[in-house]
Amino acid sequence: MVNITKNCVFKNNTEYCTVVEVTVRSISAISVICAVIVLVLIFLLQRYKFVSQRLILYLVIATLLDAIEVSLSGIDLTHSVVCAIDGFFRMLLRWNLVVWVCNITANLFWNVVVGKRTNINLEIAYIVVSMIVPISFSVLPFIDSSYGPAGLWCWISNKRDIGRILRFVIWYVPLWILIGVIFIVYMVIIVKLICEVRKWDNYSSQKNRKRKTIRKEIKSLFLYPIFFLLVNIFPIVNRIQNVITSDHPLFPLYLLHAISSPALGLGFTILFVVNKDTLRELKWSNFKTTLLTRFKRTGKITEYDAEEKVTKVQEHPTEHPVEKKVINPE
Repeated sequence: MVNITKNCVFKNNTEYCTVVEVTVRSISAISVICAVIVLVLIFLLQRYKFVSQRLILYLVIATLLDAIEVSLSGIDLTHSVVCAIDGFFRMLLRWNLVVWVCNITANLFWNVVVGKRTNINLEIAYIVVSMIVPISFSVLPFIDSSYGPAGLWCWISNKRDIGRILRFVIWYVPLWILIGVIFIVYMVIIVKLICEVRKWDNYSSQKNRKRKTIRKEIKSLFLYPIFFLLVNIFPIVNRIQNVITSDHPLFPLYLLHAISSPALGLGFTILFVVNKDTLRELKWSNFKTTLLTRFKRTGKITEYDAEEKVTKVQEHPTEHPVEKKVINPE
């Protein structure tokens, strides 16, 4: 465990740091479990056939990796190399999560405002961006060896001025700008949807079906970036308070920060489960049918004896092979 007394920001109340640490690790563990449950549901329900569904899959994977890192972060603050690697992965995975939220927002803008469906090329572009941007930001602190102990965890150390500057240059300022952009884009999307709904009555039945399909995809993605904005309110307020009065940390803000920041996995699980399409499919009969179907497919493959079939064809060239070899998946 972390040396609470040495790294606690509350010098006279180290029990506050214990509460914050236990809270973060507990909620991170819950988020890990929830993210795994969502991944299992996605594959059981086969919710990965369309781009909009795969975007949620990518976001859940990013959330799972981030929650695992947070739950393990800060285990060794004394070893500089281990702490630097820990801080690097913390920055990398958090940026990966932010980029996927931005990708979903951009996809909603593309579907609603531009009025086009997402194709495979755009999906590949999302994946490339989700790798390039996090790596680009995460390697910068290595230039001046700025990764190190940062309170209870490993991140960009604020012991030197360069560390404080890097915190804002590669994390806080870009994050706040992106949150502002996401908010503005959502306002544009909402206005566009309101205008579109009024026009749908004048469209032909074919165009209406197309717009209903797009609207269904939009509804499945709409709430994820909004939830991301909500859980970042308290972390942003806490960091602003740290900058203004760094010598007087507020325990309530730290606690709210500790509760909201690692709760993405839990929140995304709730959003996935309460979706109407998911609720309709969350039945034991559906799971049973899916499992039986996959087992039957596996049985057909394993019981098929190609060599035996070829032999029978050679022995009886005039007979149809199907009449000589009947494959029974049961």
